[in-house]
Amino acid sequence: MTRLAFAVVLLSFLLSTVVSLWSLHMMTQHNKRELGRVLAARIYDTISIEMSEPVVVAKTMANDRFLIDVLQREGTMEPSEAANLMRDYLSGIRSGLDYEAAFVVSDATRRYYTYNGLSKIVDPAHDRHDYWYADFLHGNRAYTLAVDNDQFSHDAWTVFANARVEDGDGRLLGVCGVGNRMRQSQEMFVSLEAEYQVKIDLVDTQGIIQVDTEEDRLLEPYPYEVTLGGTQDTYHYQDLEGGQFAVTKYLDSLGWYLVVRSDGTGETEQYVSVLLLNGVLCLLVMGILLAVSRGVLRRTVALTNASFRDHLTMLYNRRAFDEEKARLLTSSLKEDFVYMTADVNGLKTANDTLGHAAGDELIKAAAQCLKTCFGKYGTIYRIGGDEFAAMLNLSPAQLEKIRGEFEKTVAAWSGEKVKSLSVSCGFASSREFPSENISELSRISDERMYEAKAAYYRQSGIDRRKT
Repeated sequence: MTRLAFAVVLLSFLLSTVVSLWSLHMMTQHNKRELGRVLAARIYDTISIEMSEPVVVAKTMANDRFLIDVLQREGTMEPSEAANLMRDYLSGIRSGLDYEAAFVVSDATRRYYTYNGLSKIVDPAHDRHDYWYADFLHGNRAYTLAVDNDQFSHDAWTVFANARVEDGDGRLLGVCGVGNRMRQSQEMFVSLEAEYQVKIDLVDTQGIIQVDTEEDRLLEPYPYEVTLGGTQDTYHYQDLEGGQFAVTKYLDSLGWYLVVRSDGTGETEQYVSVLLLNGVLCLLVMGILLAVSRGVLRRTVALTNASFRDHLTMLYNRRAFDEEKARLLTSSLKEDFVYMTADVNGLKTANDTLGHAAGDELIKAAAQCLKTCFGKYGTIYRIGGDEFAAMLNLSPAQLEKIRGEFEKTVAAWSGEKVKSLSVSCGFASSREFPSENISELSRISDERMYEAKAAYYRQSGIDRRKT
């Protein structure tokens, strides 16, 4: 009856969940296109403000009369004088506007000035760090954004804003600009991605990733099948596999594409919410059923366990032993299987001279020593008054070691009614007798146990018939 009730509740839960998820999916599909454009527009506004600022600074520098004048007079100055003027100028921009890098390249001398003064001579033909200069001039653009390693800051990934410096007649004087570490852009992207549950990238017109929260993706081709939209002022929506979508928008001020791709997190969280709600309702109903059946189940388990336990030692009893032995008769024994037989020496003497309480103390002591040494390697049973058996899994080296530990544990025991304990043991293993079954191993183990018991009585000079 309980199983039937649980099945009905579970079936109701599944049907309710399927209907809820289908309704959510249809609603999400209907609103996803407009939602994607709205998110892209918000992200576009944020990025445009943040990423356009260095472009504005670079363009302002390019029109600065002081910088133009220094570049025009550079040939008439000592190199150190020009370097000092540039250093002071760029230091002010770097510290005043909080940029990681600020630079000027003179086209006439190819000197590369930074806030430290003259840093190097630009040589695009031979220095890979200077390829950007030739590319920028070849592009014939007034300004660009570029991602590159900053040679003067341990090759850290940096977003540079570059701008042409020209005289009044449009002749090229050099290139100037500023740069910020990629981590600043990445931090902004991480914040936006977490807020809107999307993946954001800035990709150039060749499909190469320029800004991403994962540095190992920088300057790599964009890995998804996304068609980059045109340069017109529109948002280009695309459906992707797995129910996801992408929205692209060209950022004219940067010369890059903004790509906003859903990561499925928002929709997934909605699905999870529906699942959780249905799950809670299901659990409430099942909890009532469980509360009713728990008492019956607990009592049933307790009775079952009690029927397989020996009440004096809390080891498994003869019934559990017989069932396991019968099971092993129909199956192959493992290579490391070991059968052990154990018997307490002198129990009759303890019972006759000190009382049955003393005998029980010896039986419990033997059980505890067996559990301590052999318990984690298998199952131990009390199969008679002072008789024990164990079915273990041990390698020969382990068996030798544990036998020694068992002998020491037994020798160290001392009780309240009886001062010492002696236990005789016999062992038979599948490794030693690979063709024998459990019954034959138990017979061999018994024989060896009786041999050990006889040796004990011979060595102690005790008449076994009286004990």
